[in-house]
Amino acid sequence: MCHLIFFLPVFGLPVFWFFPFKTALILYLIIWAISLLLYYKIFQAMRAKVRTGREAMLGKKGVVIQDIDPEGKIQYAAEIWNAIAKGNKFSEGENVIISGFSGMRVVVAKKLVE
Repeated sequence: MCHLIFFLPVFGLPVFWFFPFKTALILYLIIWAISLLLYYKIFQAMRAKVRTGREAMLGKKGVVIQDIDPEGKIQYAAEIWNAIAKGNKFSEGENVIISGFSGMRVVVAKKLVE
């Protein structure tokens, strides 16, 4: 159903049945221009970076609020997350990078170079 928008220029063709050619051509070109604008906006939306959810957190900085050895807690933005570090230890107050997820915990892999 959502792909019907791509047929908008085809759905506009019947204007040639109901109106004189010049009027129908103007209406059809308007429909065609609106279609191009919609296609452009859809393309932009599909290529936009992720802004919410887990995917947006990857690569972002968090601050350790409870020592991680191998589990602890970090603060990312205004949220507190349980964190695990595979093979690393982090002390309270250190900056870390979120590198992945394991269930409802973030995986912290490396320190942020300051």
